[in-house]
Amino acid sequence: MIVSVSRIVRFALQDFFRNFWLSVATVSVLMLTLVSVNLLVVMNVLGKVALSTVESRVDVSVHFGPEVEESRIQTVKVALLSLPEVRDVEYVSASRALEQFSETHSEDHDIIEALGEVESNPFGGTLIVKARNLEDYPKILSALDEPVYANLIEEKNFDDRRVMIERLEAIAYRVEVFVLAISAIFGLITLLIVLNTIRVSIYTHREEIGIMRLVGASDGFIRGPFYVEAVFWGLLAVILTAALLYPALAVSQPFLRAFFGTEAVDVIGFYNANFLQVFGLQFLLVTLMSLLTTKLATAKYLKV
Repeated sequence: MIVSVSRIVRFALQDFFRNFWLSVATVSVLMLTLVSVNLLVVMNVLGKVALSTVESRVDVSVHFGPEVEESRIQTVKVALLSLPEVRDVEYVSASRALEQFSETHSEDHDIIEALGEVESNPFGGTLIVKARNLEDYPKILSALDEPVYANLIEEKNFDDRRVMIERLEAIAYRVEVFVLAISAIFGLITLLIVLNTIRVSIYTHREEIGIMRLVGASDGFIRGPFYVEAVFWGLLAVILTAALLYPALAVSQPFLRAFFGTEAVDVIGFYNANFLQVFGLQFLLVTLMSLLTTKLATAKYLKV
């Protein structure tokens, strides 16, 4: 049994190198399929980062009048934190609000001069409220509309980025559909090339196959090398794809972080954390494709 398996593996390796350029072409197309699949994975990771970044910037700013005491604002903060929809509430004091306003309009001399003429701080305290989910903001706004807060709250600003988020989701969906279509095309090309490679291999081995038949070799022994070779193609394609992918990600990741403006972009970290799942599934994908096509090719061209 062990001798038979070792011979099947040896014959598969011999066939791989005998039809070297066909093997290279097959592995290359498998790699293109895997590259498109990994592009889909990367786009999915980046899409989640983009959505998370936009969602993190959504908040409700609750501005209080300058006459409202800090203790009363803190009471409102405690009430908001008791709501299940609220994730966090940040308090910005009146003095800090004045500093931020001055920094923002430091180039506008008219505004700075006007502030200098005002004897007291025109700003009151502010609460910046962040919800757990985007859908929770209407409930928070409704809670702030209660009559008990009417004399305290001067203004509420809701920075709703829902339109931007919907656009990002639409773009991500279209990109995923496009990449899936490209992957399907490469997959079809892979099937055709594997089919042709097996056909050529059967033709170049026709004399050896004839001798095997004469000496009574089993059906599995004759077909085995072609299936083992298909596994070689899949394994080699995955290894080479990973070897190319990591340097490409290492080069592009700093630019991606600069583009998104956040250190949360860590595609390499995602691959490191999910290495076995990602590349294991990809190996299964391309190997199953190769084995299926090999079965079809041997059934059609190899009469045992």
